Amino acid sequence: MSSNFCSKLVDVSKFGLIYAGAQKNVGPSGVTIVIMRKDLVGNAQEITPVMFDYKIHVDNNSLYNTPPCYGIYMCGLVFEDLLAQGGLKEVEKKNIKKAQILYDAMDESNGFYRCPIEKSVRSLMNVPFTLEKSDLEVEFIKEAAKEKNQKMIQLKGQRSVGGMRASIYNAMPLAGVEKLVAFMKDFQVRHA
Repeated sequence: MSSNFCSKLVDVSKFGLIYAGAQKNVGPSGVTIVIMRKDLVGNAQEITPVMFDYKIHVDNNSLYNTPPCYGIYMCGLVFEDLLAQGGLKEVEKKNIKKAQILYDAMDESNGFYRCPIEKSVRSLMNVPFTLEKSDLEVEFIKEAAKEKNQKMIQLKGQRSVGGMRASIYNAMPLAGVEKLVAFMKDFQVRHA
C-alpha cells in the first residue's frame, strides 16, 4: 500500500502481509509500516536479507536496529489526529467528499478537464487530469501557483501521464480542494 494507507478502512485480515510506504498519510518520507499475520512470521527463506526476516523484528520488539525516532514520533502524532477525527471511517468519508468534488468538477466541465482514469478505479488520494487544449496546461500550472492568498503548487503531473495531478491526501483540507475547484472553474471560463 502507498498513498491509500490510512485513508480508509481496510480489513487487514484479508492480507498476509501489508508493506506500506506511509509517507503520504502517516509520517515523513522513508517511514514504512509492516502489518503481518502471525502465522507467517518465521517462514523466511534462507536467502531473505536479515532486515526482511520479520521474525527478527518480532523477537526484538521492533528494536532489532536503532529505530527512526523522529518518524515514529510523527506517526504517533498522526495516529492521534486520525483517532481524534473519529478514526478511519470518518477520514474515509472526508476523503470521498474531497475526491467527489474534484472529480465532479472535471466530469461536469464538458470535456475541458479530462481524467484519464476509469471512474470505477479512481483514486481518493491522487487525481490526475489533463486539459482538452493541452497547450493550456503550462498556463494552468503557472496561474495556479500565482493564485492569491494561497498558492497552489506541485500540480504538474507525473512524467508518464503528463497534465496535472492534485494530491489530496488526508492532510489536505476540504477548503483546499474547494479552492482548486473554484480556480479550475474560473480558468475554464477564461480559456474555454
